[in-house]
Amino acid sequence: MGQVDTVYANAIFELAKEENKVEEMNKEFKDLYEVFKSENDLRKILETPVISSKEKKDLLDKLFKDEVSKDVFNFMKVLVDKDRMNEFMRISEGFFELYRKESNILLAEVYTVEELPENIIASLTDKLAELTGSKIEIKQIVDDTLLGGVKIKIGSRIIDSSIINKLNNLGESLREVSL
Repeated sequence: MGQVDTVYANAIFELAKEENKVEEMNKEFKDLYEVFKSENDLRKILETPVISSKEKKDLLDKLFKDEVSKDVFNFMKVLVDKDRMNEFMRISEGFFELYRKESNILLAEVYTVEELPENIIASLTDKLAELTGSKIEIKQIVDDTLLGGVKIKIGSRIIDSSIINKLNNLGESLREVSL
């Protein structure tokens, strides 16, 4: 994260704490993050300097005024005024990081060839929580270079049972065999 992202993420997180709305704002930021992630055109409109701040705020008003809390809505308007909507995704990620730290939640990045079904994610979450002794949040990452299997990264720890890793290990083993 950059310095600007960190400043804004810390500011909105502190406001959430002061108002006892950390859970609520975390959910709102997650929902908005998903909207902006999937709606590239909307994100481009809000990020482009060619469109006036007033037009951007009018668009935010139409789309989100009744969908998010006043605090989150006003925060987005501040980002528009400061020409920082292009930082929204990174600011949100910073908010999520602060939320996890505050809530004692570990982020587990799960790399697979395709998205896993919810029941598998739930089972994996439970197993990782049992292994780590912490609450776990799963972030699924689709990586078709794995060929199959799964790779899990929690902090600096990596559990790699991907097919590509097993093939690499097999190759190393074969190279070590003297004939």
